[in-house]
Amino acid sequence: MYTVTDLSKKLKVSVKTIRRHLKNNGIQPVDKDGKTSLYDDHVLAILQDSINTKQSKHEAVVNAGVANIKKSTNTPAESVQVQEGLEQLDKSTHTLAGDEYAKAIANQVTEMLKSDTSVNKAISLLTVAVNRGRIIDQQHDELVAEIHRLDDKVDSLYDRLLHNMRNFNYRKMAKINAEEFMKMTSKQQDKGNGQASKQTKNKKKGSGQDKGQGA
Repeated sequence: MYTVTDLSKKLKVSVKTIRRHLKNNGIQPVDKDGKTSLYDDHVLAILQDSINTKQSKHEAVVNAGVANIKKSTNTPAESVQVQEGLEQLDKSTHTLAGDEYAKAIANQVTEMLKSDTSVNKAISLLTVAVNRGRIIDQQHDELVAEIHRLDDKVDSLYDRLLHNMRNFNYRKMAKINAEEFMKMTSKQQDKGNGQASKQTKNKKKGSGQDKGQGA
């Protein structure tokens, strides 16, 4: 198990960076030691992937910016539009899924700028991608919030169950069960006695009729 400080040392980034990636990806502690949050190797792998993807996204954006500068057919206004779009793309995503998407778009823009593709297509792609990147992150955040809500609900139900189990009066319950069992047994006995009594009366009645016939 790792604390946030352990993760920071393991991944060679600041504690602030670790906390940001934990929050952005909706990662919850696996366990706790008092008030100290603990994380396992699975979380470590996710954080490593998240940090690497964030870095590679930024590098892809930088490479696209270089391609933008080198594209001599761009007008100054077009170059500014592309650069602004790239900067927005770099800032628009914060989740692992969002960063992966933004990286792919930045690489695509680089290829477009290196080819004879109209720069307006690259600008249009960036505009759409920025909005889609935000939607990806928004959907991720909503899903994580829903998962946390359900986790809290389950935890609440579990705590209530434990409370009820701790405060459950087993002796009283046993007494109630015993009383109910005795009532049920008594009813069955009364029913059985009633049937036996009825059979006895029927026999006596039958016997009386036999005597009458004999006379």
